[in-house]
Amino acid sequence: MYIRPVVRDESFNGCVTVEEGDGENKEVDKRKNLCHLWSMHRCPYGDKCKFLHEGDGGCLPSSENGNDTKGGKRKQKCFTFKKKGKCKLGDKCPFSHDSHTHPKATDNQKKDDNEDEADSKNDKTQNDCINWKTKGKCRKKDRGCPYRHDEDVKRAALSKIELKERKRARNDAEDHIKEKSDQKKERNDKKRQPLSVRVFGLNYDTTEEDVRSYFEHCGTIVELTFPTFEDSGRSKGYCGILFQSPKAVEQAVLLDGQELHGRWLSIQEGKMYLRQWEEHHQASGEKAANTDTSENEINPNPLTGEYGQKVKRRKKHGYKE
Repeated sequence: MYIRPVVRDESFNGCVTVEEGDGENKEVDKRKNLCHLWSMHRCPYGDKCKFLHEGDGGCLPSSENGNDTKGGKRKQKCFTFKKKGKCKLGDKCPFSHDSHTHPKATDNQKKDDNEDEADSKNDKTQNDCINWKTKGKCRKKDRGCPYRHDEDVKRAALSKIELKERKRARNDAEDHIKEKSDQKKERNDKKRQPLSVRVFGLNYDTTEEDVRSYFEHCGTIVELTFPTFEDSGRSKGYCGILFQSPKAVEQAVLLDGQELHGRWLSIQEGKMYLRQWEEHHQASGEKAANTDTSENEINPNPLTGEYGQKVKRRKKHGYKE
């Protein structure tokens, strides 16, 4: 470790001769015996203080000394006086007001003075009225409104209000146009009520006259498509009916599940697309025929059941023939 040497000021001795009670003089260090409360302007002992009173400082007044207070206790400091350097109560304040002025107190006092000046400058007459500034009118203007009413401020407020009204009217017009376009789309998107009906599950012995007489009470029949086989002329089991009104279609659909010539009918709304229907049946028949021929080619000796019907072979899992 390195210790710096102590440098002392030998020019100033700092010792003072003090007379003791026996009449002997004794040298005492002046710097150690200075009264700290004296430098803070708070020494309550006055001339009876054992320490030296020199330089800038002071004692408390006689009314604030600890000997005069009740119970031998000193008064507490006034917080407002310590912070701002002044107190509204003045001499009536129960707390002590030190005679010294703290530097912070002076700064706060200056700030308070500046605030007071600013408040005195910022009068209501210099501030604009809120209603006058936002709406361009004030009910209390003639009754003595304390705030300022400037014409330029009124014009600016009225111009803002006009711009808002224009934007609102423009938005209302756009909304009205959108509503009209939506209504047109709804009209165009409305589904047309069907006028035709599909009937499935007919008996092969039923004729066109039987179908007309069965659906005659629903409404007037405009057209009836009744497909038949070319060789026998019998019904294929389905047909299509075109009515004159959609109410007749509703009445015909209510007959769904009813019986005709010993068969339960299946009635649906919509046109009967015979070409697509026949093509679908032809394709399904060709597929069935192809599957039968392929099975015969693979198995020349197909299995037959008890009554001579064809029976498929069941394949065992994991077994190869």
